[in-house]
Amino acid sequence: MKTLHNDVKSQSEIKLYQSSHWLVELLFGVVGALVLTLIVAVSINDASANDTSNTNVTSDTNVTNENSVTSDKNNVALIEVGTADMSLLWLDIYSAKLFSIDGKYQANRFPMTLDIQYHRDIDAIDLVDATIEQWQHLGVTKANIELYRQQLINAWPNVKQGDRLTFKVNTPEDAAFLLNDTPYYQVSNAQFPEAFLDIWLSEKTSHPKLRNQLIGVN
Repeated sequence: MKTLHNDVKSQSEIKLYQSSHWLVELLFGVVGALVLTLIVAVSINDASANDTSNTNVTSDTNVTNENSVTSDKNNVALIEVGTADMSLLWLDIYSAKLFSIDGKYQANRFPMTLDIQYHRDIDAIDLVDATIEQWQHLGVTKANIELYRQQLINAWPNVKQGDRLTFKVNTPEDAAFLLNDTPYYQVSNAQFPEAFLDIWLSEKTSHPKLRNQLIGVN
């Protein structure tokens, strides 16, 4: 009888040990999971901090003066000459800025940059037609307009509200269009840059007030 009692006691102790062992393993598992979660959280915070730091460095690196641009030729900084807004009735069409080597305008002195930011969506064909109309107003010959037409078709993209089209002229033989600061079209006609800029800068322009603002004349 005593032996039976001892056997029962031993089995109970074994079960109690197994239960306690299982509980210990569970507790260690929970603690381990919490520790692992904490390590992952700390790692994520460190990574986020590094990303923020890198972003700040990049932003600081990309900061530029809105009153200047850089010419491709010898990396020369150009200075803003003037700025103007083009509107038709109550509609804002675009804002334009002119840049030169010294912040002053002199006809056909390069490098020179004309930067246009559009406030409306405009199809390329409409931009081409409007440019040709301006050339006709300036008295550009039909033969020259036909000569420049293909350049226009290649140079004018469809523009969306907020797009910037930049015309950079280092020399008459080295001029290019950029769309949102990305090279878009390299001009291959040495007469085209002057003819294109004349739309805004010629004394015969159809928008003399806009011209005066661009060239810095009050």
